[in-house]
Amino acid sequence: MEIKWRRSAIQSLLDLDQWRETIELPPIAGYLKRIIQAYFKRQDFSIYIPGRQVLIRKMPVDLRMVLVSVGKSDPYKVFYRMTRDHVEIFLIRHPHQKPL
Repeated sequence: MEIKWRRSAIQSLLDLDQWRETIELPPIAGYLKRIIQAYFKRQDFSIYIPGRQVLIRKMPVDLRMVLVSVGKSDPYKVFYRMTRDHVEIFLIRHPHQKPL
């Protein structure tokens, strides 16, 4: 299944790096993008659709959220939706960032 990154997802990765800079942590956007890509590549969507459905104002109604862990840190929230032939990533958030 193909994975498409929406502009909002790329922007959320950049915002995440800016937020991490304010708390004196190194950037993680590139690494996190590869981890998320690998997570969705190894899923078998014919058996199970990971995550739970969520509603976020001004976003598509068929969004799902999964938690993707990177090392020992708290898991990142990844908001995505599925179509027949691809997965669209919309947002990535760290649990300690301001809520949506």
